[in-house]
Amino acid sequence: MRTVCPLMTLLALTLAGCASTYPTADTRMEGAEAEFDVPPKVLLARVKQALAEPPLNIGVAEENKGSILTGYQSFAGAVHVARRWQERTRYRIRVIPDFDQPTQRGRVVINENTEQRAAEGMKWESTEVLPRPERAADLLRQLRPRLEQGSPTPATRTSSPS
Repeated sequence: MRTVCPLMTLLALTLAGCASTYPTADTRMEGAEAEFDVPPKVLLARVKQALAEPPLNIGVAEENKGSILTGYQSFAGAVHVARRWQERTRYRIRVIPDFDQPTQRGRVVINENTEQRAAEGMKWESTEVLPRPERAADLLRQLRPRLEQGSPTPATRTSSPS
C-alpha cells in the first residue's frame, strides 16, 4: 500500500487552484420602493401600462394578485477574460396596499434578477453574486412620473438600496 506525501498533496491542491475566498450572494433582499397616494388597483394598471410603452418596452411576462414579473431588459455586462459579457435583468414588481388606507394608497416594491452569458448563443445563467439593486432603483425612477400622474399628493416615502 502506498502513502501519499503531505507535501505532494499540498502542492497538488495549490496547483489545482483552490479558491481561498468565494463570492457571496446578496442576502439583503432589498429592493427599491416608494409609496403613492393612488389606489393599489389603479397603481397596478399604471405600472403595467408604463412597462409596455416606450422607453421601457419590457412588458409583463407574468401577473398574479398585485405581483408582476417583467420581461427582460438587456445590459452590457462586466468584462471577463478580454470580452464583455452580456447581462439581462427582469424585475419582480409588487403593488402592496397601504396598511392604514388600503383602498387609497399603495406601495411599489421592485426587486431585480440578473442573468449573464459570455456570448451570443450561449446559455443564460442566473447568478446571485451579481446583484444589481441600482437597476431596480433606476426602474422606479423611470416609473415614478407615470405612477404619480393625477395623484393628489406626491409620494411621501421612498427607500432604495445604497
